[in-house]
Amino acid sequence: MAFSDLGLTTRASCLLAAGGTAVLCGLVLGEVDLVRAGVLAVAIPVLAAFAVNRSRVLIGNRRSVRPEHASSGDSVVVQLTITNRSRLRTGSLMLEDQMPAQLPGRARFVLDGLASRESRVVSYRLPALPRGRYQAGPLRIRLTDPFHLIDVRRAFTATSEFVIRPVVDSLPPVSPPLSHDIGDNSGSHSIGTHGADDASTREYRTGDALRKIHWRSSARIGALMVRQEERPWQGQATLVLDLRESAHVDAGPDAGATDERARSSLEWAVSAAASIGTHLLSSGRRTELICDVQASQRLRPDGPLGLVEYLATVRPARAASLAPARNLLTISARESALIALLGEVDPASLRVLADCHQRGSAVPAVAFVLDTGTWAGRPPAGPGSDHQVAVRVLRSAGWRVAVVRHGAAVADVWREALRTSATGALR
Repeated sequence: MAFSDLGLTTRASCLLAAGGTAVLCGLVLGEVDLVRAGVLAVAIPVLAAFAVNRSRVLIGNRRSVRPEHASSGDSVVVQLTITNRSRLRTGSLMLEDQMPAQLPGRARFVLDGLASRESRVVSYRLPALPRGRYQAGPLRIRLTDPFHLIDVRRAFTATSEFVIRPVVDSLPPVSPPLSHDIGDNSGSHSIGTHGADDASTREYRTGDALRKIHWRSSARIGALMVRQEERPWQGQATLVLDLRESAHVDAGPDAGATDERARSSLEWAVSAAASIGTHLLSSGRRTELICDVQASQRLRPDGPLGLVEYLATVRPARAASLAPARNLLTISARESALIALLGEVDPASLRVLADCHQRGSAVPAVAFVLDTGTWAGRPPAGPGSDHQVAVRVLRSAGWRVAVVRHGAAVADVWREALRTSATGALR
């Protein structure tokens, strides 16, 4: 170890200088007592440096975060376990843990000396955090001796990584809409209309093998139909989450809301997507997600936990409209029930949504259209507003539409949306 790494304080440096001077003068003058005093003065900081640096090597640290599954608005506790693995007692320990980058400052503690093999637990509470991925640590320890001659620091490499998930509300046991062409009631719907052969067919898509074409059904319907090799017993649903930054309102930190959903319409939509998706997946419904308008295929989450973990890290998108997702939305509308969580709907996005689901389609579609102005403190949109125009156009296209305003509970909106008719209104 280099001399500069010993962590000598100014007091120790002065003591060493004085001790060295005393030894030199004692040798020159022949004063044995002066030499002894000088050796003692030099030995004290050297022994202190040995003891403190030995303790630095033999101190262990374990970390944990509670609760393991935290939601937006929850307080998170970071727990540190400090262990003295040495046979000697340590001096006082000053601990400094790095807070997540999104928070200012560091967490600091002072511990009395640890006896041999002793462990001590310290913890600190982080304030309520918005959803996202965070990292706390690494821990730095500052060690000193009782005389404050040595001051050394040790930095650990371990960190605590944790995810703050969107709030997942428990939804009432209202039966969600089913996809008639591949869903729970597909058999009764299709067989009653076209016969048993048609119950396992669907429209031809570019890329389908010609050998799969069901010619009898194609001749009867007037369009190419192909056999479905596998038809799942459960209904299929596709969640459409509008993440466009321009489509949402964020009142900012000055709004004083402790619940992120009360501050931002986008956070309300993300929480609603997590709640609805969890509800569908837990009930055995195959559920996929569209939230990236540039994506070429739907995201298939690995169960409720996988969905919520993914939604914990989604960020606002810069896309101006939903137009790039036209093909994906059209395919999804044919194959599954659509459940869309929409912000402010611009004309281009409205045209895409209206075209992808035509009135009379056997596959249901539900749209939760957020009146984003109410998140900014404005009154509800009037009859002639762009918001109300979008609602009317979607209903005309066969969508079941629910208007969502600031302060609405996800469970209440879900219950009312599924009870309302395709032309009804949610007030």
